[in-house]
Amino acid sequence: MRLLAFMLILSLVAGCNGDSEDTILPKSNWVAGEYLPSRNFANQCVNRRFNADYQDLFGTYADENNWIRSWSHETYLWYNELPDIDPSSIQDPKDYFNQMKTTAKTSNGRHKDRFHYTQNTEDYNQYAQTGVSAGYGFTYILSQSIPPRRAIIIYSQIGSPAAKKGIRRGAEIISIDGENLIDGDPTVLNAGLSPSKLGETHTFVIKDLNSDTNRSVILQSSIITENPIHTHGIIEKNNTKIGYLALNTFATATAEKHLVDAITNLKQNQIDELVLDLRYNGGGYLAISAQLSTMIAGIEASNQTFTELIYNDKKSAENRAYAFPTQTFGIAESYSSGIPLPTLDLSRVYIISSNNTASASESLINGLRGIDFEVILIGGSTTGKPYGSLPEENCGTTYSTIQFKGVNTKGFGDYADGFIPSLQDNGTDQVQGCVVYEDIKHYLGDTNEKMLATAIYHIENGNCPTNTVQARAKSSQPFNHVHGEIIRRYPTTGFILQ
Repeated sequence: MRLLAFMLILSLVAGCNGDSEDTILPKSNWVAGEYLPSRNFANQCVNRRFNADYQDLFGTYADENNWIRSWSHETYLWYNELPDIDPSSIQDPKDYFNQMKTTAKTSNGRHKDRFHYTQNTEDYNQYAQTGVSAGYGFTYILSQSIPPRRAIIIYSQIGSPAAKKGIRRGAEIISIDGENLIDGDPTVLNAGLSPSKLGETHTFVIKDLNSDTNRSVILQSSIITENPIHTHGIIEKNNTKIGYLALNTFATATAEKHLVDAITNLKQNQIDELVLDLRYNGGGYLAISAQLSTMIAGIEASNQTFTELIYNDKKSAENRAYAFPTQTFGIAESYSSGIPLPTLDLSRVYIISSNNTASASESLINGLRGIDFEVILIGGSTTGKPYGSLPEENCGTTYSTIQFKGVNTKGFGDYADGFIPSLQDNGTDQVQGCVVYEDIKHYLGDTNEKMLATAIYHIENGNCPTNTVQARAKSSQPFNHVHGEIIRRYPTTGFILQ
């Protein structure tokens, strides 16, 4: 259990709705305030699975809801803030689970728990281990789930159906299967954005960046294998070698090997500085985040604590501190454990951030700052997720709920409103850096792209360009009006609402 906690902290995603059926539920024998152990209800399923992997028992929706109720009360970080709802009163376990969370808010007025979600277990397992999912190969950002909506492509996977149709960063989705994205039928839009099976075809109308005309493309869903590293390379400026690495996720086990290979390459090129682009990285395996921290800091991280995970008072025996790792874990079955990690032994790191930088990405920032390693933040405030989960499977659904909080070696973990780029570092939530707004007019890795250009400027001059914080006022910045959440490959439905 402890190892699993360190291995996994899931990314920020929106919740999704499950299927509903007209089912008559038996009484749950619910007594308010009384909780039987969750194991009493485990694997008692409406849709029983009986195969080599699962041997479920026949059950009811009330049984599944009882498991959710007891498991949440046992493991939820703020279990004393949970509602107590009769398990027989809601026929869809996913709907029941969506209510099993605190309604408390942060000091900035945001919901404290914005990270509660479910996913089909097979999809979850496949993506976590291999990075494989079904889709078109593009990732987009959605302004909001209700009209008026706007969606912009932020990147496409090389070789994907989207890339083959020329859909690149900055393209806007205008309509899907005849429904305008801005205010169209959410059922049609969701079906197109999230194909339920391979080989589905849907018609998209796209407006490319810097184009005045729309074009129609037919996309067919296929198997997509995500490369967690979008791009990396070397930038030479005034005899300074700057490494650039755009890492879009920690959420697939394959990221471990990809990062070891990339850092090895940067080490061989003897870089002087590193710009780590985490603007779209919503988190994933905490262990891989810790490994990357070690590879950046090197000897400075030796024998020091990366993070301590703190559970609720029922689970306090599980609390444990984890050191900066020195070897591979072999998280993916195809990769070996025990290989010494390459290290860059830098004195600082530049991190490009946004409101979509979350979870394991924020843990990297917090862990490094805990050992007084210099972090310079370029971009926007991060999500604010110092929490993690140990996803649990029951009856074909994997449930993720907040179960622990992470703090660095100094005991700091109170960044529920995110890390904020600031003129001065206050040692807590304000991190030295520059506020810069998204620039979709340039591809990731282009030295003219505003966030990367600002990092390079700071490396050369030791301060922020004078115009960085003025970008908000410029109406010519098209992305200012699409400041929303990245829609990731999980969960796979429920993005767009009426």
